[in-house]
Amino acid sequence: VHVPISVCGLGVDHIDKVEEISSDLIDTNKFTFLHISSCFPRKGIESLLAAYFQSFQAKDDVILIIKTFKNPHNNIHDILNSFERTNPSPPEVLILEKDLLPSEIKSLYLSSNALVAPSHGEGFNLTVAEAMRVGLPVITTGWGGQKDFCNAQNSFLVDFTFEYSNSHLGLFSSVWARPS
Repeated sequence: VHVPISVCGLGVDHIDKVEEISSDLIDTNKFTFLHISSCFPRKGIESLLAAYFQSFQAKDDVILIIKTFKNPHNNIHDILNSFERTNPSPPEVLILEKDLLPSEIKSLYLSSNALVAPSHGEGFNLTVAEAMRVGLPVITTGWGGQKDFCNAQNSFLVDFTFEYSNSHLGLFSSVWARPS
C-alpha cells in the first residue's frame, strides 16, 4: 500500500450524487414497472413481455415502461407488436428511446414501483444495482452477475432453466438462463 490512498466508491454510489428533478417522463398513477436496457436478446425482453401480457390486461392499473435506445439488435417494437396483435386487451406499455440525462434516469427509478430485469445473463447489471441503491424493489433472474448483490432477502428472484443462447454473437454451444 502506498500513501496517499484513493477511495473509489462502491461502483454504484455515483447515483447518490445525481440531482433529483421533477420530470414529466411518467405522468401516471398506475403501478409502474420499469425496464432499462439495450433490449439485446440477452436482456430477456421476450420473457418480460410474455410474463407481463400473461399477468395483466388493459383494464389493470399498470404500465410497463421500457427505456432503451435504437441499435441493430433491438427489435422491441416488433416483439411488442406481436404480443399486442395476439392479445385482445393488451396492457399498457411505453417505450422511451430518447437519450436521457442522469437526473432523468434517476427520476424514472424514483417514480416507478418496481424494476424488472429478466436477463438471460449479466456480468454485473448496473441498472439493478442503481435501482436497489435508490430503494426501488427489483425483480430479476436468479442467475448472473447481479447475484453478487441480489438475494432472496433484498430482491425478487425469478426461477430459470438453462438453454442454448440466441445471442447476436452466434457462439456455438453457448448457454444462458431462461427466466420462467
